[in-house]
Amino acid sequence: MDNLFRLLIVPSLLLLGCAAFGQETPIYQFGATGSADGATPNGGLIFDQAGNMYGTTEVGGVEGAGIAFELSPAQGGTWKETILYNFCSVGSGCLDGGIPLGGFALDVIGNLYGTTKFGGANGEGTVFELSPPFQKGGSWMEQVLWSFGDAGDGLEANGGLAMDGVGNLYGTTQAGTVGAGAGVVFELTPGQNGWTEPILHAFCLSYPDCSDGAQPLAGVTFDKAGNLYGTTYAGGQSHGVGWGVTYELSPTQNGWKETVLDVFSSAKGGRSTAGVTFDPEGHLYGSVELGGKAQCGGIFRVSPPGSFSLSGGNGCQPQASVLYSDAALYGTSTLGGAYSEGAIFKLTQKGDTVNSTVLHSFCEQADCADGSEPNGSLTLKSGQLYGATAIGGANNTGLIYRIPE
Repeated sequence: MDNLFRLLIVPSLLLLGCAAFGQETPIYQFGATGSADGATPNGGLIFDQAGNMYGTTEVGGVEGAGIAFELSPAQGGTWKETILYNFCSVGSGCLDGGIPLGGFALDVIGNLYGTTKFGGANGEGTVFELSPPFQKGGSWMEQVLWSFGDAGDGLEANGGLAMDGVGNLYGTTQAGTVGAGAGVVFELTPGQNGWTEPILHAFCLSYPDCSDGAQPLAGVTFDKAGNLYGTTYAGGQSHGVGWGVTYELSPTQNGWKETVLDVFSSAKGGRSTAGVTFDPEGHLYGSVELGGKAQCGGIFRVSPPGSFSLSGGNGCQPQASVLYSDAALYGTSTLGGAYSEGAIFKLTQKGDTVNSTVLHSFCEQADCADGSEPNGSLTLKSGQLYGATAIGGANNTGLIYRIPE
C-alpha cells in the first residue's frame, strides 16, 4: 500500500490505463416533477445507520434555492426521495439560507448540519441545523445557527462542515468582510446563549501578500491529533493571485497556528476546490482542478510532495475530494473521460507502476441518461460507490448514482 502512494510522486514510473470498467447505475433522477424535487445535486452524500442517504441540491425546490433530501431504499432496488427542507422558504425572506453547496455532517442523534452560500440575516450565507421529527411522518425543522456577514466575519460558505467530539462545527468561507481577509476558517461553538463563532484563521490579511492562501472553497478535515487541514483556490504567493495552497491549522495556547504544507503551481496543478483525505498511515491526499501536464489537474500527495496529472482521457478538472479504500484512491472529474462529460477513476498499484483505471465515462448512454459532470465526492457503502452528477439524467437536472468499488 505504501509503495502505491510512494510511486504517485515519481511521474516517470506512471502509466495510464483507460479501459472502461464497472456498471454505473442511476438510482434517483431529479426533475421528474419539474424542479420541485431539486436540481443540480452537489456536495458529498452521507448515510445514517439505517441506510438512508442525505444530500442537498444547489437549486430547485419550491423557491428555486435548493433543497435538503433523503433517499431511502425501497422495494425492487428502487430509492424513494423525501424532501426534508426547501431553502428560502415561503415568507422567510431567505433568512433561512439559500443555495446549499457542501453536503451534510450528521450527529449521533440524527441532526444534519450544513451551510448555504447566500441568505441569512445579512444575505451572505448561513450555517444551519436540520432536526428530524419527533414522530414518524412529521416535518423536519430547520434552525439557522449562524448568519455570516457581520464585521470581521466570513462571507459565502461553499464547503461542508467537520464536527468534533463535543459538537463544535468547523468550516470555511470563500471571502471575508473588512478585516477578515480573503476567506476564513471558522469554529461554531454551542452555548446556553446560542452559538458563538471564533475565527481560527483569516487568509490573506496582508494583501498583496497572500502566501498563506486565499479563497478556501472546500471544508476542513481533522487528523487524529485534532489538527485541521484544507486547501485554498488561490494564494500562495507574496504578490499575485497564486494557484492555492494546502494548509494545516494546529491549536496552541495562543490560538490556532497555520502552516502552509504545499504551494500549488501551474506546472504541478492547482486551483483546488476539494478537501483533503488521509490514508490509514496518515498520508494526506487531495485533488487540483487545473494545471499539470495536460492542464486537466490531478491528484496530489503532501508528504513526500508530488502529483499525478490527469490526461483528459482518464478525467479532467476534478472538483471533489478523493476517497481512499482498500489500497486505492477513487475520484471523479467534471470533464474528460471517453465522452468529455466526466469520469470516475481509480488509482492502484501493479508491480512498480501506478495505473489509472476509468471505472465509468459519463454520457455513455443516449442523451446522457447516465448523468454528466460529476461534481461531488464519492461515498462508500457496502462495496458500492455513491455520487452525484450536476446535470444529465432523464430530465437533465442531475442524478444520484452507484457503481461497484
